[in-house]
Amino acid sequence: MSMAAPSNRSGRTELELLCACASPDFAQNAAELFRQGARIDWARFLALATNHHVLPLVQRALKVVPGTAPAEWRDWLRTRQTAIAGHNLRAAATLRRLQERLAGAGIPLVPVKGPALALLAYGDVALRQFEDLDLIVRRDDLLRAVAVLEADGFRLRELAAHVDRARYLKTLQNWSLEKPGFPPLDLKPVLISHVLCRADSADDLLAAGRPMPNETVRFLSVPGPPAMLLAVCLDGANEAWFKLSSVADVGALLAKYAGLDWARVLAAARRSGQRRSLLVGAGVARELFGMALPEAFGAALARDPAAGRLAREAADRFWAEAPRQDIAFRQSWFAFRTRERLRDRVRFLRRLLCVPGAYEFTRWNWPRALQPFYALVRPLRLAWTVVGRGGRAIRLTVPPADANVMAGGNKP
Repeated sequence: MSMAAPSNRSGRTELELLCACASPDFAQNAAELFRQGARIDWARFLALATNHHVLPLVQRALKVVPGTAPAEWRDWLRTRQTAIAGHNLRAAATLRRLQERLAGAGIPLVPVKGPALALLAYGDVALRQFEDLDLIVRRDDLLRAVAVLEADGFRLRELAAHVDRARYLKTLQNWSLEKPGFPPLDLKPVLISHVLCRADSADDLLAAGRPMPNETVRFLSVPGPPAMLLAVCLDGANEAWFKLSSVADVGALLAKYAGLDWARVLAAARRSGQRRSLLVGAGVARELFGMALPEAFGAALARDPAAGRLAREAADRFWAEAPRQDIAFRQSWFAFRTRERLRDRVRFLRRLLCVPGAYEFTRWNWPRALQPFYALVRPLRLAWTVVGRGGRAIRLTVPPADANVMAGGNKP
């Protein structure tokens, strides 16, 4: 297996090395680049690695290709990886404690992404960069879960005290909480996004939960590889695959669990209208890593040209090195095109345009009798954001490497 490179290699060596380090066959791919005489701008490369949230994978790859990075950058990378590992272990401990706390109240809690994905995909909680904990809670349990967490010291980040919680619950959107010294939490009544998933997606994920088979880090319940892959691919679709870390997660899951009955998984995803999201994720991994996909994915991609086009579009955006997330309009257009069925596209548009979010509930604070009209005003606010203000570009949340380590000079 060899990593796919873009047709025009000029000025893209750092991106090629980034893909090599994040690919399932990282040792061979990274070593091959250096055998070809690759010359790396290490400050730029590590800034890219930071922005794409793949520093742990870079550290892992460069350890097996010794003598490639300058000593000062190896030291910086080792320091950052130590900090990431510490954060991840604390997050894993928090997750276990929260699962036990809510289980005691009769509320099942299943994580998506975060430390559970790190263990499933990479076998090591330290090998995946993440900031918060995404937790699935059934809609009927969510208000009780928030109350339990508030009693534990967490506070809602985006919803003000005056918000009608029962009304906001009906939107199927996230509930973000924070507590000093702990990773932020996102409670989700659906698998990923309220525009992409129905409420029954939480039931499906909870039904797919199982104990984590790990001797050092154990959770009460985590999704199996197929359910976790769907979560990753839906999240990637929702964000137009702007981070390489999401592609690395797909590649790692498909490579590690290549022997699963993926044809059956794809058939189930088709029945729920989510198959194209899986195919696009697999296609992006194939485009950027040159990896061989399980036979079921290769055959399904051949039958779905639209999925292949979306995968190439995401890969081309990566090679263009866009420094920011796409504006919300472009991300939404990408996610919309991953919907295969007409009814799912109609639902996507209706919920995107007409379902108010935390911003409307918190900032507008209309009397209860007028709150149903949030749905009528929201399209006007979105139109102003896109047309009047030129869209909303969101920077990646982690600053570039040189901003972290350089103070008044060009050396770490």
